Amino acid sequence: MKLHFTGTLQRFVDFDPVLTLPAGTLAETLRRAEERYPRLRPVLRDNGGRLRRTHRVVLNGELLASPDDDLMLRDGDTVEILTAIAGG
Repeated sequence: MKLHFTGTLQRFVDFDPVLTLPAGTLAETLRRAEERYPRLRPVLRDNGGRLRRTHRVVLNGELLASPDDDLMLRDGDTVEILTAIAGG
C-alpha cells in the first residue's frame, strides 16, 4: 500500500512524499513510517499516542471522519495524511 504525506509533513519524511509499505492496520502502517522517519512520530502523534487532531486521513480518495487505528488496509490502498493549516 502507499502512504502519502503532503505539505509540511514532507519535511519530516525527507521530502519522500510517497512511502510504499506492507499492508496491515492503519496503526501498523503509521508505526512503520515512524520507524523509518523517527522525527515524524512527535508530529503525527499526541502524548497519548493518538493521531493528532490536526491531521486528516484519506483512504482511496475518501476522507475518514474518525480513522480507527485498527482499520485494515489492503495491497493497492492509498492513504494520504493531510495537515490542517491555520493562520490568516
